[in-house]
Amino acid sequence: MHDDLGSLAVAAQRGSSDALEALVRAVQRPIYNLALRMLQRPADAEDATQEILIKLVTHLAQFRGESSFTTWMYRVAGNHLITQRRRDAASRQVSFDGLAQRMAEHLVATEDNPEEIYEHAELIEETRRSCTLGMLQCLDPDERMAVILGDILEVSGTEGAAILEISPAAYRKRLSRARQALVAFVAGQCGIVNPASPCRCHRLARVRRMAGMLNPEQLQYNQPHDPASAAALARAKQADLDTECRTTALLRAHPVYTSRADLAAMIERIVSAGLPATQQPPSA
Repeated sequence: MHDDLGSLAVAAQRGSSDALEALVRAVQRPIYNLALRMLQRPADAEDATQEILIKLVTHLAQFRGESSFTTWMYRVAGNHLITQRRRDAASRQVSFDGLAQRMAEHLVATEDNPEEIYEHAELIEETRRSCTLGMLQCLDPDERMAVILGDILEVSGTEGAAILEISPAAYRKRLSRARQALVAFVAGQCGIVNPASPCRCHRLARVRRMAGMLNPEQLQYNQPHDPASAAALARAKQADLDTECRTTALLRAHPVYTSRADLAAMIERIVSAGLPATQQPPSA
């Protein structure tokens, strides 16, 4: 996969419009999934993905093959999401304490009703996905990016450090700090990982549905499970695993999302309309 993207990038640099189109289409989905976990809202993730794709196209000559194309791609995307989107993220920043309080308020005076698990399965799944993405938003953008790279995308420590342009030791420290904060929150609040917690996805879904916060006709994360995400959710419930492993599995228990908009087609139209030329060979 990495070699294929690198070959497409080189061909695009040499002037192949077919290679450029194929490259944009190949990277659209991973970039969107990165942006969604950084920003939570699909509309924001689509906007950011389009901006990142334009950056990749306009700066393609800067890819010199010193790292894999995937590493370079995530570096461009990560810099964009951390720096240019920091103000937007900060304006909606919520703390773990704030999220715990909001969850507790939603659960007040709600009774457990296991039948809802079958009656409103889509709404419950929507709630779980939204809630776990919301947990990530409690981390600052730097820590959020580190945990997405290391624990969700499972890049190596060396690659994660290269993407964030920090030392491997600094990356390990940042990732460890983010993990500790997430594990502490999940261990105390999430009924999936800690059955002693009163929080249950079907209870939260009921409250949100009754408050008009969940519309069955307009679900944001309504994409089917894939085997990997289903296996991760099952792993998150295994009592014999430590809390850190179960927390990581919970964060991975999402499908590989596809944006509703065909962002690659948008970029192709922009390129055709006269985006500055980028297919020049990299300098030696």
